Amino acid sequence: MKTINNLWAPVAAHPLLARSLQLVLTLALYAGGAYVVALVGGDARIPLVLYAVYFLPAVLRSWLQFYWRLRDDVKSLGGHRGKTNKAL
Repeated sequence: MKTINNLWAPVAAHPLLARSLQLVLTLALYAGGAYVVALVGGDARIPLVLYAVYFLPAVLRSWLQFYWRLRDDVKSLGGHRGKTNKAL
């Protein structure tokens, strides 16, 4: 367990990197699962459609978490925008 914590420490120090890896892993698992379902299902399209629809929210959630983290980081780097909330 200590080895895993030591390996994960550089990634945990950079939250955007951690979210990026999470997004890539989620997309890879989603695509791999769809490929396996397509192989097992043969010519049938219903299992592939059901898989895609059922697991799509997990992919979208991962993407939104990445986007929100990036947006928050960009906002924290920006200056004060005043009452109009427009960039200077």
